[in-house]
Amino acid sequence: MKKVVFIMGLILILGACSATKEVNPAQPKENNDVAVQKTDAQEQKFVNPIFYQPLEPLSQISTWTYLTPTSIKSMTPLDKNKIAMTGQCELLENQENFIKLLCNTSWQMLERGSMVTNTSEDIYTYEIKEIFSDTCIKVEQVIYEITERGNEKLSISYYCISPSASHLESD
Repeated sequence: MKKVVFIMGLILILGACSATKEVNPAQPKENNDVAVQKTDAQEQKFVNPIFYQPLEPLSQISTWTYLTPTSIKSMTPLDKNKIAMTGQCELLENQENFIKLLCNTSWQMLERGSMVTNTSEDIYTYEIKEIFSDTCIKVEQVIYEITERGNEKLSISYYCISPSASHLESD
């Protein structure tokens, strides 16, 4: 139990230490200097650095997923070296236990014996739910399709984020 408390405390401390000024994409810029806008986007970081770690799927139908504030990449469930999806993203919400990304993605799919590319713009949310085991923090991914009627839930998947070995010290 001490390990669990230590890990969660360390995660909260790391997140607080790495917090930076959040950029609100809906807020207009005070000047139109392109160089300044690029710098703001490049400096954007997750409040909680644990979201940079690989998301390991807890089911065989989910993908290995890698996130940054401006991108998403998913690898096939059985081979994390084969790309299934890539996308460019905009960070909409950035909290300690929750992030929300608007992503324009391209999926590589097998359809009738040949590979096809499907592109879409969806909202991806990731929320830290609970400690699943001593080495796994459970994260819920919800994908929403943007429609004229509003955002409609497409899927829910669960992942494991493993704290690095340096965080797993014995009692």
